[in-house]
Amino acid sequence: MKQIKKYKWALIIVIFLISITAIRLLWIGFLTRLDFPDNPSANHGILDLRGWQFSDRKTLQLNGEWEFFPNTFITTKEQAEKSKKVYLHVPQKWDALFENDKKNSLQYGTYRLRILLDEHKQDFGFRVSELNNASAIYVNGHLIGKTGQPANTLEDHKGKNIPYSVSFTPEKKEIELLIHVSSNREKGGIIKPIRFGLMEAINFRNYLSIGLQLLLCVVLLLHSVYAVILYFIGPSPNKGLIYFSLLLICAIFSVLVSDDKLLFKWFSFDYKWSIKILFLSYIGVGAFIPLVINQLFPSYINRRALRIFISYCVLYSLFVILVPQDFILQSSKVLLSSALIFSVLIPAINLRKATTDIDEIIFLILACLSIGINIIWSTIKTNVSIELMHYPFDMILALLCFAAFWFKRFFRVSSEVKQLADKLQLEDKRKDDFLVNTSHELRNPLYVIMNMIQSILDDNVHSISTEHRNRLKILINVSKRMSFLLNDILDVTRLKEKTIQLHLSKVHLQAVVIGVIDMTKQMVEGKPVRLQMSISNTFPPIKADENRLVQIVFNLIHNAIKFTDEGSITVRATLANGKAQIYIEDTGIGIDPEALQKIFQPYEQASINNFRDSGGIGIGLSICKELVELHSGTITAHSVPGKGSTFILTLPLFKEEDNEGGSSNLCFVNDHLDTIAAAEETHETHLFTGKNISLSKPRILAVDDDTINLNVLTTILGEKEFDITTVTSALQAMEKIEVQQFDLVISDVMMPQVSGYELTQMIRKRFSISELPILLLTARSRTEDIVTGFQSGANDYVTKPVDSWELKARVHGLTKIKLSIEERIRMEGAWLQSQIKPHFLFNTLNSIAALGMIDVSKMQELLDEFSNYLRLSFDFQNADPLVPLEHELSLVHSYLSIEKARFGDRLKLQWELDHTTDLFIPPLSIQPLVENAVKHGLLKKVKGGEVCIRIKIEAKYTEVSIIDNGIGMNEEEVRKLLIRKDNSEKRTGIGLQNVDRRLKQLYGRGLKIHSKPDEGTCITFHIPNGAN
Repeated sequence: MKQIKKYKWALIIVIFLISITAIRLLWIGFLTRLDFPDNPSANHGILDLRGWQFSDRKTLQLNGEWEFFPNTFITTKEQAEKSKKVYLHVPQKWDALFENDKKNSLQYGTYRLRILLDEHKQDFGFRVSELNNASAIYVNGHLIGKTGQPANTLEDHKGKNIPYSVSFTPEKKEIELLIHVSSNREKGGIIKPIRFGLMEAINFRNYLSIGLQLLLCVVLLLHSVYAVILYFIGPSPNKGLIYFSLLLICAIFSVLVSDDKLLFKWFSFDYKWSIKILFLSYIGVGAFIPLVINQLFPSYINRRALRIFISYCVLYSLFVILVPQDFILQSSKVLLSSALIFSVLIPAINLRKATTDIDEIIFLILACLSIGINIIWSTIKTNVSIELMHYPFDMILALLCFAAFWFKRFFRVSSEVKQLADKLQLEDKRKDDFLVNTSHELRNPLYVIMNMIQSILDDNVHSISTEHRNRLKILINVSKRMSFLLNDILDVTRLKEKTIQLHLSKVHLQAVVIGVIDMTKQMVEGKPVRLQMSISNTFPPIKADENRLVQIVFNLIHNAIKFTDEGSITVRATLANGKAQIYIEDTGIGIDPEALQKIFQPYEQASINNFRDSGGIGIGLSICKELVELHSGTITAHSVPGKGSTFILTLPLFKEEDNEGGSSNLCFVNDHLDTIAAAEETHETHLFTGKNISLSKPRILAVDDDTINLNVLTTILGEKEFDITTVTSALQAMEKIEVQQFDLVISDVMMPQVSGYELTQMIRKRFSISELPILLLTARSRTEDIVTGFQSGANDYVTKPVDSWELKARVHGLTKIKLSIEERIRMEGAWLQSQIKPHFLFNTLNSIAALGMIDVSKMQELLDEFSNYLRLSFDFQNADPLVPLEHELSLVHSYLSIEKARFGDRLKLQWELDHTTDLFIPPLSIQPLVENAVKHGLLKKVKGGEVCIRIKIEAKYTEVSIIDNGIGMNEEEVRKLLIRKDNSEKRTGIGLQNVDRRLKQLYGRGLKIHSKPDEGTCITFHIPNGAN
């Protein structure tokens, strides 16, 4: 993967280099369009432009053979004719002409060119880009422009190499151009082309060049200012931004002192300092590039190489400042070139190490390459005689690469920050879930303690002494305090998820405060601390959720107790601006000002006080703040270290227009208690007088991995009222359900291996909600937990710690519903059986009458069977859960005897019965199957058939089979046979569906039907042995 990435980056770099080179060449091609394609050359000092068509966009380069007068300044034609001259190709250095005069450091002379024109009235101009290092231009003997002061002595010579343009109007058809040049540098003379053309064309080219330089400077300046602003407004000072800003400032100076040398046009500098400023700007650019890279990637830069390079740049800068310009220029090829080359190489080489780790580094490499390409082209431009206009796009491209790097890094960091934020949120959620689950595990033993103590207090059989009763009450209060603390932990998650709903009502503050003080009295035992309330009995009620208000006051008083070793804790209240202001004041050690700013932030408990470890996890005050704000109130704190603290709550008062909502809540609670009491009474009557439902106690299966919880559950429900079976795992529960019948399953949610939710789903695969109710015990009552339970198939849930009244009421309700539904199914079967079809009666009576005329004894037998059939069909035993097998077989025998008398040889009977005397089966479970086989299987065939009733005893169950060789059914008919029909459809007889439902309800398995068309049908069901 890394190798592929290297090839990819190498390809990007190659494409980038080709692209910027192509752009440069296109720019050069564009510049050639500003020149005439067939530029004429001067010959022996004469340039013939007669008949030439000038343009307002294009200029001519005055290249070719010029007359040159060494060591002579001439101004007239006569002086030129008398002076010694040579022909010199322009542009070209004049060094070869002065080789014999090396002792004289000043070189000077005059360039002369005669330009032949047609008659023109337009303004013409010359553009001088580089003449080292003082020059003056004469046209027809008149001085029209100069830079510096050319002279024949070193004392009078003043160097100032600044590009300039001059304009004139030709008065003759011949222009005599004289250029005086003096130079104390090696590179003297006209080394760049002199441009000539209409003044519009000269100005167009000049303005274009200046505009491009100013554009680049503005872009660089803006980014420099942005860097400085970011440095000051950033979260922490970053020296890299300052280095970047200084890099851009140096780049601006390097632009302003090169090409058109705009800085020297705006401000006056002598030639010496113009050279020094130029070199210092280049050194600054070279020095700050690796410094910026070092700040960005400190781990990838070679510190030693960086220190050596920066030291070199500092020393070189001192050298430039202190030594004369001649030494600077003579050493520039080595010193300056080294500085610029290494300024690009050091970052590029070092950044190559980071390419496999950080993607955005490619942009910095491209920026360094862009700067390097610019240096190379600048070197080429300096050393060739071609005039190239300022090219800003390399630097702009480098800046864009820097910007791309910053944006890419910003997006990467933003993505990382988002990922970290998501991870922190996930960890925060995991922390909350951990606290919730831990609270759940803590609440289990807590509710065990509370319920066991409450059971002892409620036990009227075994009396206990008053002292022990008081101690148990103290334990109850302590347990309730701990329950409050655990509720705080659970409320943290609820507050974050905004799932807490308030039940606002009319609340008397005095009662709440007194109750909380009673709960917290044990906390101050052994400490010289007084808990006191100073609230008038006439203080108006407030509008609040009473439970949440208790929680708020409890947390604040508990917090005060922790930090108060002696003195008092006082709760008082006043009225202000139509609201209640509640003060909780203590004389404790107080809170320092810095920690006071953070006390309402979650998990800031450890920093509340610097003098002691207060314990806890620091969420109580945070929860208080959230709950108070949910009440549309406020909470503030004031404290003086060493003197105590005061917490101030502001809550709304209860108004008369709010009375309707408050009364509703109160009535609901009273009605709920009445309902529970009524349920208790009804349950007692149902158990001992309700013969029609069940003579046995409701059977409950309790599932919990903690045996202590099972013992407490058994204690709360009581073995007198319920038949309770306990198991410690979901797998054991499923095994019990396989062999026993239950009226209710009570399961804990949090269990190892298989949770209560999964157990519920497993049970629902076999039993519907009405066939076997399930009650879940959960420590969390959040919406998602409740929804998950109901979606799994639970009928109801109870939150732990379990309230005994609530649990009993829910258990009674669910078991009564289960027994009622079970009774309904049994009564449905008995009622359907009792609805004997009229045509069956008429046919049977006709058969009896016919036999009376033929065979009286057979008539008597048939009459007895018909009487037995009617008696058993209307027998009240049909409403019982089980009846003896003989009872059911007697009904079947009577029915078949009647049908045999009617249909004769068309109906053949076969009995295969294993001997059994103690087998009980559901009533009306065989007869409907036999009737279905006779009517819908055999008698639809012309010749009839045979029906077999087989009862076979196996090791674990007794198999009951009804087999016929009738018309049979296909798979689709078999599938639809047991689908429940709509209530609106007309149903006759008991049907197979009722039998199937009752068998599943009792034994977990229904009917099995195997059938093939024209071969017959076999219907089978199993009765577990010992399930009577």
